[in-house]
Amino acid sequence: MASIHQPNARRPRDAFADNPLQTLRRDHDLIRKLSDKYLNGHSLEVRRQAAVQLVRAIHTHSRLEEAVFYPGVRKVEPNLVAHFEEEHLNVDDMLAALQEMHVDELRADMLMRDMIQSTLAHIREEEEELFPLLELAQLDLSAVGLEMQVFEANLVHMQAQFGGRGIRH
Repeated sequence: MASIHQPNARRPRDAFADNPLQTLRRDHDLIRKLSDKYLNGHSLEVRRQAAVQLVRAIHTHSRLEEAVFYPGVRKVEPNLVAHFEEEHLNVDDMLAALQEMHVDELRADMLMRDMIQSTLAHIREEEEELFPLLELAQLDLSAVGLEMQVFEANLVHMQAQFGGRGIRH
């Protein structure tokens, strides 16, 4: 099985510090691609792999935003950040439920589709509302970016040690 963390491992060393918003956009693009693979995959095996990778990608990205990114940018737009944190709670509940399911279960497919829909809507909101506000504020996000880089490296390491998280095959 291919690991979802391989793309993150190939990031330029200072990608987070140089432009954390661009790094988050790349994560969003990966989630979009995996969502498309899952929703439009013609073989069951392609959909299974996409589901496993998508759950891992969303989990990693969500933890990163919740633990580092949102606290680091909250001062710019506290109400909007609170809104995004609430959306994360909804997706986190779906991720937890998916971990208890087998990828081939009908209810897993229904929940995956709901999670994809919620996640893609959330990504659109972040990119269309929050990111432009942050760019206009011209904040120096390099410290937040460095903290994100360290957090993600530690999270990926822990997932590798403990088998990661995700829907069961």
